[in-house]
Amino acid sequence: MLRKRNTGFTLIELLVVIAIIAVLVAILLPAVQQAREAARMSQCKSNLKQMGIAMHSYIETYSCFPPGLTGSAQQPGDNSDNAGRLSANFGLLPFFDQQSIYNAITAASNQGARPWDSRDWWNANIPTLQCPSDVQHKRDRGKTSYAFSKGDRSIELEHREIERVRGLFGGWTPFSIRDVTDGTSNTLAMSEVRKSVAYGGDNLEVYGQVLKSVTGVQTNPSLCLGQLSSNPGRFTTGDADRMRGDRWGDGRPAFTGFQAILPPNSPSCVNSTNAEDPDNAVYSASSAHTGGVNCLMADGAVHFISDNIDCGNLASPPPGRDTTPSQYGIWGAMGTRACQESKNPF
Repeated sequence: MLRKRNTGFTLIELLVVIAIIAVLVAILLPAVQQAREAARMSQCKSNLKQMGIAMHSYIETYSCFPPGLTGSAQQPGDNSDNAGRLSANFGLLPFFDQQSIYNAITAASNQGARPWDSRDWWNANIPTLQCPSDVQHKRDRGKTSYAFSKGDRSIELEHREIERVRGLFGGWTPFSIRDVTDGTSNTLAMSEVRKSVAYGGDNLEVYGQVLKSVTGVQTNPSLCLGQLSSNPGRFTTGDADRMRGDRWGDGRPAFTGFQAILPPNSPSCVNSTNAEDPDNAVYSASSAHTGGVNCLMADGAVHFISDNIDCGNLASPPPGRDTTPSQYGIWGAMGTRACQESKNPF
């Protein structure tokens, strides 16, 4: 007599299959995520590369880099006419396929529009200015994931005088390639900035918020790092409309600038009660990538800079209006354009 065979799975067999599937998922999921991040990283570098090409196209046209601050105002700070606060992005717009936005800004009827006004062009989110890893898309006036180098000084970030600006993008002074005596391959032009970075288990917005009233931070940048380790919650309370990576059209360093002082992915702090303070502040580069930031050099090359790059003595006061080597290690040296340091970390 033939016995009927049971073709189903036993409980043990089912558990074994489930366990095998779980192991496969645990192995494959991180690999998929890594592949996606690698693609996002590649796109981020491509964006910076496009900005480098645009920058050198600008140089071919005007024989200089775009100024860190510009506009149609009769003099810097004139609030009656765009405040002379347009960022270097403004001059580059026609060179990365944004001629229509450039035309809107320069139209006679719009000359007085300031970069914090609510206008269609200021609110535009331009793909070239957005790193796909930076998912915090909400901005007050147009998102940007990239900022311009202000050098290694924590004071006098917006000035006409060439001797006050050690970086490539100061205030209203445009520099030419001949001003970059350290070599364009050794000098920072741009880096990443991110609105927020999760800290601990509470997903606190840390780097996007500029911490105010950090007394003495402009003479001792390490005080900013101390604030992060002692009380990270302070970084969640700030000016919501003064986020890092906000207002791509605003030339204030709080929005579109950084200094090569604190290591990449450090917080940003100011000495005063104004998060936009251009004279007593440390604004750091930051990104959504693990372990560092992408940077554009003055020659158009793009490199990934580690969070662990040498930053020298962060308790040192800012350098003077001279060409002495930076106190802030290789990172600080990369921020200067004419100080003759040994600075190539690549």
